[in-house]
Amino acid sequence: MKNEERLVFDGYLYGNEDDVKLAKEERKTARYLQSKINYDDIQTALKIYDKAIKDKIFKTPVGFEFLKVMRFEMLKRGMPAENIQPIPLYLVFSKEAEKRPVRIYQVKERNDKLRDNFRISLWANIALGLLVIGMFLITLFGNNTNILNYKYKIQNEYVIWQQELEAREAVIAEKEAELGIE
Repeated sequence: MKNEERLVFDGYLYGNEDDVKLAKEERKTARYLQSKINYDDIQTALKIYDKAIKDKIFKTPVGFEFLKVMRFEMLKRGMPAENIQPIPLYLVFSKEAEKRPVRIYQVKERNDKLRDNFRISLWANIALGLLVIGMFLITLFGNNTNILNYKYKIQNEYVIWQQELEAREAVIAEKEAELGIE
């Protein structure tokens, strides 16, 4: 019984403590808005009402009660009922409503969307993997010096330079021999 008392707020028994905290926050918001709203400026009041519904500011019965008071005040001051949107509850109260095919279609659409996203992701990953393999092949068999083949490239350059140097020295030694210089 003591635990149940913690879940009661403003005459409503909530399912958990987080909902009670949310209801208390909504009560503060409702009191603040109530102190600031001038119902004589009916268009401004309607804009605040519409924005509260659009942004889903109120989700608990405490908030819904405040929206109902706002609606009543605007109707009382002459706003036509068709200009005031109904208060959406975002809840299903009957078990029959849960069995409607609409929910099944929504689940199927979500599964189809997830499946499509998975396929796109899979093909993108395959393409990226092939690109990485291609880059490694280019790196291994390319002519440019890189971290994988720099040792052999530098050794080959030194061997070529040494051969050219020895060839030049041989030419110089021949010329010196012809001229008789030692």
